[in-house]
Amino acid sequence: MKRNFIYKDEKSDKFWTIHLEEKTLTVIFGKSNTAGRSNVKEFPTTEEAQKEIEKLIKEKTRKGYMEVIDIAPNTSNIGVAEFWNLIERAKHKTFGDVEEQSEILKEILAERPLEDIIEFGRIFEYFHALSYNSDLWAAAYIIQGGCSDDMFDYFRAWLIAQGKNVFENAIENPETLAKIIPVEEAEEIDGECMLYIADEAYERKTGNDMEKFLDLQGFVDFPKIEFDWEDDDDSLKKKFPKLYKIFS
Repeated sequence: MKRNFIYKDEKSDKFWTIHLEEKTLTVIFGKSNTAGRSNVKEFPTTEEAQKEIEKLIKEKTRKGYMEVIDIAPNTSNIGVAEFWNLIERAKHKTFGDVEEQSEILKEILAERPLEDIIEFGRIFEYFHALSYNSDLWAAAYIIQGGCSDDMFDYFRAWLIAQGKNVFENAIENPETLAKIIPVEEAEEIDGECMLYIADEAYERKTGNDMEKFLDLQGFVDFPKIEFDWEDDDDSLKKKFPKLYKIFS
């Protein structure tokens, strides 16, 4: 098993790779386009090595590292910082109207190189998967008075549309959403349009259909969720009392 991650912003361009072979764990890291440095550690069992991998990957993703899907070389000018910059620019132009925000982003991307569209889609998919967790689902359930699988997908897409600070704060502590979402708008949260920005920008630019784009972009698997709450008042109130008080 081998997984590759990158961190790229206006000041840094780094990689981090983790490789497991039987019970031996190898981590290679450093500046992009260099050989980097490596750490090797052997564990008593493969299971223990897997637990260490999960812990290390969680630490890296919290710091902003993004997993790389090895489909095509990344020659895009878009990194994580530019991704959030585009999200924020479109948000400010539309005063928070997510549908208009998605349209502006499609227009911007359709004028940029194909590699930028693909990379924007990859980064979006990464953050959409990163936000797939039990805590955030519980928060969405409270805020919206229930939350199906599809609703949770749309909720997390809406959350990305709010920008880097709102997104990261919500991942760290979902109760920060109490100050972001007006009660009267809680049941209308829907960011489905954000899910198709890169796909539709690709279609506008190339005339090709979505299937071809998905082949280029690849997929990011959602993590497995272990729920620590039940969909009843007592469980939800105990988990997020501030959200429950406001939205229930």
